[in-house]
Amino acid sequence: MGDVDHIFEELMQIRKQLDGLPADAAEERARLEQRREELHEAAAGQADAADERPTKDIETELTSLKERLEAIEASEIDIVKQHGGSALEASSGPQTMDLNRQIEAGRGADQLRERIRQLEGVLDGRGDSSG
Repeated sequence: MGDVDHIFEELMQIRKQLDGLPADAAEERARLEQRREELHEAAAGQADAADERPTKDIETELTSLKERLEAIEASEIDIVKQHGGSALEASSGPQTMDLNRQIEAGRGADQLRERIRQLEGVLDGRGDSSG
């Protein structure tokens, strides 16, 4: 397992810990979020190293990242289902959309999307396309 794999494994563990924290665990939440930010910076620093890895390793990481992103997106609130397409949808839609953005931010969806773009760029540069 490479450095990037270890980073993303620890990020997954942190996400699980954050999800399981009680609302009153502010100090522990802050500590975990700080560590998560450190790991995101470390992952960004490893981005260029992807060029040196075998195509199969990059494809494996890419598949894993896409699955994690899909899981995050699946956990978002569906406005239509939540309100049945009623007038409530129009009034509470913006709050629900904001909550979805918070869910994505808390689970690192933007960082996952960026890493996916980076890896797809590496594969495209090699002439290999997996997705």
